[in-house]
Amino acid sequence: TQTPKSSVFFFLIVLVGKTGSGKSSAGNTILGQKKFKHDNSLESVTKTCESGEVEHDGKRISVFDTPGQFDTSVSEEEMKAEIEKCVEMSVPGPHAFLLVIRLDVKFTEEEKNKAARYTIILFTHDDVLEGKRLNEYISKSNDLKALVNECGDRIHSFNNKDIENRSQVTELSWDSTINFFLK
Repeated sequence: TQTPKSSVFFFLIVLVGKTGSGKSSAGNTILGQKKFKHDNSLESVTKTCESGEVEHDGKRISVFDTPGQFDTSVSEEEMKAEIEKCVEMSVPGPHAFLLVIRLDVKFTEEEKNKAARYTIILFTHDDVLEGKRLNEYISKSNDLKALVNECGDRIHSFNNKDIENRSQVTELSWDSTINFFLK
């Protein structure tokens, strides 16, 4: 992605995960500096969406740290507001949501299901469908059907050869995506 004002490549990353997973520390590692506060505690240190930026090898990297998700101390409404804030801060929208998981803590089925709740599967090479519906293509693979089902049937496809077709991007606009997640 190119910014209109400069030829510097930029990458926007939003860190998500459970309280205590190491999101802030991971953000600090990416940035190469201690930008985000962190603590070895069971309570979330990050209460609002925060951002940091670094230039690395001619690339601008922006990192957005979020409060701990899947956390009962933060209401669903507060979490919705912070996710919306993060997406608004990361205009034109995040390039990646990094799900941060500790290796030394058991990843539960509940967390897996909640992580899948926030996932949209993006299929590329839409042109191979040759006019067929995406669901028709997916139905031919039990593994794909299972993955799509696990992610709440949230799917979209791009034809990357048709980059001037902005309707495929409009359909995946960040506003509708965030509203879709938060229903």
